[in-house]
This record gives sequence, C-alpha cells and structure tokens, in this order.
Amino acid sequence: MGPLSWRSLSLALALALLAAAADLAGAGGLPPDLEALIAEAQAANPEVKERAALTAAARERIRSAGALDDPEFAFVLKDIPTDKWTFNRDPMTQKMVELNQKLPFPGKRRLRSEVAAAEAHAEEWVFRDKVKEIRTRVIAAYWNLAWAQSSYDLTARNKGLWEQVVRVAEARYGVGQGTQTEVLQAQVELGNYLDKLLTWQQRLESWRAVLNALRNRPPETPLPRPRPPAPRPFTLQASQVLDLALERPQLQALKAQILRQEKALELARKEYYPDFTLGVAYGFKQRLVGPLAEMNNPDMFSAKIMVNLPVWVGDKIKPRIREEEARHRAAREAHQAAWTTLSAAVQDRVAKLERLSRQIQLYEKGLLPQARQAAEAALPAYQTGMVSFAQLYQSQIAAYNAELMLQEYLKDFEETWAELEFLAGQELPRRSGGRP
Repeated sequence: MGPLSWRSLSLALALALLAAAADLAGAGGLPPDLEALIAEAQAANPEVKERAALTAAARERIRSAGALDDPEFAFVLKDIPTDKWTFNRDPMTQKMVELNQKLPFPGKRRLRSEVAAAEAHAEEWVFRDKVKEIRTRVIAAYWNLAWAQSSYDLTARNKGLWEQVVRVAEARYGVGQGTQTEVLQAQVELGNYLDKLLTWQQRLESWRAVLNALRNRPPETPLPRPRPPAPRPFTLQASQVLDLALERPQLQALKAQILRQEKALELARKEYYPDFTLGVAYGFKQRLVGPLAEMNNPDMFSAKIMVNLPVWVGDKIKPRIREEEARHRAAREAHQAAWTTLSAAVQDRVAKLERLSRQIQLYEKGLLPQARQAAEAALPAYQTGMVSFAQLYQSQIAAYNAELMLQEYLKDFEETWAELEFLAGQELPRRSGGRP
C-alpha cells in the first residue's frame, strides 16, 4: 500500500474516531448525566489530547520518511598555483559550483513511507484505545460516586433511626422499663453512624475529584447528583465477548506493529543494493595573462554518477537484517501475549459478573426484603417491650449491612461491565432490567 493510500486510510480512520468519540456513550443505555461526563472527558482529558497529538505527528512522518535527501551544493576553488595564488596564470584554475543529489535504490523510499504509515496506523489505534480507556474510567468513577452517595444517604437515614432509638431507650429507662446500658449502647451506635458519615463524605469528595480530573477540571468543581445503579440481568458468554474482542484497538495496534516490522525487514534487505548520487559541476575560468594570454580558456562542465558499495555485509547489513527479524518475532509474540492476557481477563470479568448477578438477585429478592421487614417491625416492638434491645440492634444492623452490600454489588457490577466493554473494544448489548 502506497503513502497516498495510507494517508487516505488515516484520514478516514481519524474521522471515524471523532464520530466514535462523540457517540460513544449514546447507545449504551447510560444515564444522560454520565453520557455527558464521558463526552466531556473524551474531549478535554489531557491523556486523550496527548495521544491525539502523537497520532497527528505520526501521520506527518509518512511523507517525510519517503522524501529524498537534501541536495548538496559545493563551491570549489580548483587548481590554484601556490607560487602566485592567482586565478589567471594557469588554464586549470577555476571557480567551480557543484550540485549533487542522492537517489536511493528503487523501492527504498516506498518502504520507508510504508514503515512510517504502519507506525501511524498503530498510533491511531492506540489513540482509539485511550479514548475507550477514559470512557471506562469515567464510568467506574461515576458508579463509585453513586455508591458513595447512596451509602451516605443510607447512613444518614440510619443515623436518624438511631436518634429515635436513643429517645425510646431514654424514655423506657425513665419509666423503669429499660436499663441505662441500653441507653449507652444506643448512644454509642449513634456515634458510630456519625463516624460512618464522615467516611462516606470523604469518599464522595475523593470520587468527585477523580471525575473532575478525568474532565480536566478543578477537584472542587460541582457535579450533578449521580443516579444509583439498578439491577439488570447478565446473559453474555465469554465466547461472545472474545469474538468481539478480536477487533479491540489494542490488538489492532499490535497488528499494525507486526506490519511495520515486516516492512522494516524488507527495507533492511534492500540494503544489499546500492544508492546512487548524481552530480553536475560548472567551472568558471578567468582570461589568462602572461605567456598564455592568447590561449583560449573556456569554462568547464562536469557530470558524474556515484554508487555506494555495500561491501560490509557481515558487519552492517546482516546484523541489521537479524535485528529486524528479531523485532518482527517480538511484535508477533507481543500480539499473542496480549491476546492470551485479554482472553483470561475476559473470562475473569464474565465470571465476576455472573457471580455479582446472582448475589444481586439474592439480596434484592431475598435477604434485603426480609431484613427491611424485620428492621421496620423491631423499633415499635422494642417500644412496647416485645423485643429486647439486642434483637433491635441485630435487626437494624442486618438491614443496614444488607442495603450497603446490595449497593456495593450494583456498583461492582456496573464497574466490571465497563471493564468488560473496554476489553471487548466496544459497547456490549444491555438489558435495562428496570434502569431509571
């Protein structure tokens, strides 16, 4: 493929990347505020800008790689007699201008351009992979922020509940139906929730700063309240994801590197053939004086062709060929290693999502409704003396922990899903399952 074809392909791919960056979040069923955050991060993130600049630089290298070397100009004072140091005593004396141009052996310039084009192609795929990486990091940060917000809200509600428990325990103690120990235990538990609120507040601020950093914004920049994740089914198989992952940008970049090394190896083998240098020269002479004054002394024109002699085969050419062969093997092994690692990572994420899906279903349909029911009935029953303080404590803690665990599982599910999409190199089909 020639330089023009590579440039056309690069332009088409760049346009496709821009369209992908604009539409990347739109088809995934994500909350609108998350889609907006993704689009903003992909446009403003410094890492994306860095890769875009490197891609542009690599594209510019294609044309220069196949260009000719600069011509060489020389001005020569030739055959000056050293007894008089004059230009008009000897017919051989002249002022000469010379122009030389080196011409590589046919095929070398094309191969140099193709090597640079393959490098540029690899850079474009790396850029695309970086865009998808930023998307994954934004999604993960968003759901962690949503998890911190939901957990903060849940902790605040439970703090209010334990304020009621403290009042009930004090009232029961006041009329002789409870003990001071119950009052103290309720107050200690209320203090624990105040401590947990501080922890969740810190996590909120930390994840807010992470999201702002991905958007290239100051850490304290306000963000909209994130939507909590909702349960949804998981039915994908690892084989389905691996079929999609064959086109992952990371693998395409490594394939482009293999192609680059193939072209570099072919170029190294071209070093067996010589390059050519064409030159012309024109010598200016002065009218002679003295005994040769009547002699005709015309200007002189010269032309030449030179070739380098590639005689240092063992010291220069063959080591270069072996180097490129080794680099070609390394590129192929890098691609195979990436695929092996990718396959294992896909299998890991699919297994994790299957586990999380079952755990979410277990909590959503079984453990959490039961824990909520027990907790709702415990406080009125404690007021009337039907349950002990220990039973009240256990039911409230069980409900709180179950709520937290479900929120964490939902966060882990969405975060792992985003990682699986990154490994696949594209968005995966979603089933909302009741997403708001």
